[in-house]
Amino acid sequence: MTAGAGARPTRGFLLELKRRVGFIEEGYRLLEMKRDELAKELRADLEELSSRRMGFEEKVEEALKTVAAMYATLGYREASSWRNPEKGLELEVLPKSVMGIPVPYVKVLHIPEVKDKFNPIVRAAAQKVHSILGDLISVAELEARIERVAEDLEKTNRQVNALEKIIIPGYKRTIKYIEDVLEEAMLEEFTRTKFVKALLSRRKA
Repeated sequence: MTAGAGARPTRGFLLELKRRVGFIEEGYRLLEMKRDELAKELRADLEELSSRRMGFEEKVEEALKTVAAMYATLGYREASSWRNPEKGLELEVLPKSVMGIPVPYVKVLHIPEVKDKFNPIVRAAAQKVHSILGDLISVAELEARIERVAEDLEKTNRQVNALEKIIIPGYKRTIKYIEDVLEEAMLEEFTRTKFVKALLSRRKA
């Protein structure tokens, strides 16, 4: 709010502005608390992601190499012919709330079994992939959660900065402007009253 823009220099309006600023400052404090909690949550999630990834990326790379070796050994057509005829991997993505932020939660409905009747090369590749599925889903969940928390933190930080640097100072400048106008008017009224009293006093004399 620009000082003086749309401001009515009255005591009633001044009180209304001060009340409004009180509400805004309370909202600002709550947003600051939310921002700090989000930052704390994001740091914890990033540390957890780093911990989960330790050794996991090597497992993924090893599984991919095993699958690539399977295709190289058997050829695409034969390797593909060993697909499980039963239903494949089934997942359900559900919403979950973290500090009021909707984040995806992955529910595993069905994981295909690695059957002994498979070609040994195919079975080895399938077992490698099977062994990392749980960690893969868990890491993907955490990465999505980090992304959502980071987005909300950025939005909250923008709101805090706008209140701190633009909105609250603008209101306070307007309040100062009205206070100055009222003080000046009161001083003028006092001077005028004093002059009238002095004039009446001289006339009586």
